[in-house]
Amino acid sequence: MRQLHPQGAFNLGYRPTVVAEATATRPLTAPDGGEVPATALQSAALTTITDLFGLVVPTADDLGC
Repeated sequence: MRQLHPQGAFNLGYRPTVVAEATATRPLTAPDGGEVPATALQSAALTTITDLFGLVVPTADDLGC
């Protein structure tokens, strides 16, 4: 099975679903030298997916399978 990033799947005509609890990141250093917390990065990334590429559900149970 081929795995795609949500944007790649969207570009191929799919509407991907991402399970939020299955994602993670780490804190990153911002251009100004400050630290961007992992929770802020994760929230921003999931918001971008929802806004542009697909659906984000909180848990696997929310998939409705």
